[in-house]
Amino acid sequence: MLKTTAVNIKQEFSCVEDVSLRSFFGGFSLNSESIMFAWLDQNDVYLRAHDKYRSMFVELGMQPLDLVFDGSHKLLDYYKVDDTLRQDRQKLHTIVKMVIEHAKQDLDEKLVKCQSRLKSLPNMSVSLEKLMVSSDITNVEIFKKVGYLETFYRIKSKNPKLSINILFSLYGALHGRHVGTLSSESKEKIELAYQDFLSKKQDLS
Repeated sequence: MLKTTAVNIKQEFSCVEDVSLRSFFGGFSLNSESIMFAWLDQNDVYLRAHDKYRSMFVELGMQPLDLVFDGSHKLLDYYKVDDTLRQDRQKLHTIVKMVIEHAKQDLDEKLVKCQSRLKSLPNMSVSLEKLMVSSDITNVEIFKKVGYLETFYRIKSKNPKLSINILFSLYGALHGRHVGTLSSESKEKIELAYQDFLSKKQDLS
């Protein structure tokens, strides 16, 4: 019965590009190009909310989704489409397109943020990322500007016991290479570059 209802609702939202249906939390998710914009159960459709328009949902009298997990109630950021809105197809489809647009924007922002994280680079562990952040190297862009030599110098000043292998890891991270692929000759050049860097630091002090 639920499957039949879901298929009917999918047809109701046929205006949506690449609309698809998947089992999700005892109901179904409605997706546009794999981005979830609505959830439905036996009888109702709930649209995904967003800071930019949640107040509009509230003003329309839409109720938040209340699911039961392990005997406890959990309010989710999805709001019920009432019968009046369901019958006003033009208005509903306009709102749905707005929901999908904001959902895609959120996904794009998350991808950009993820890619800018130091952790996204090769050789980067959580502990190394924390060390770099504590030295004001908080993202990939800053790391590129500072360079691997200055970065190693800063974090080694905070933790003198750091192995020279961290220098190799930083070089690899900046150049898109796993540290295990660096040859002995490359490591020697990197170490010499760091010694030269230290000499210049001393000359300036």
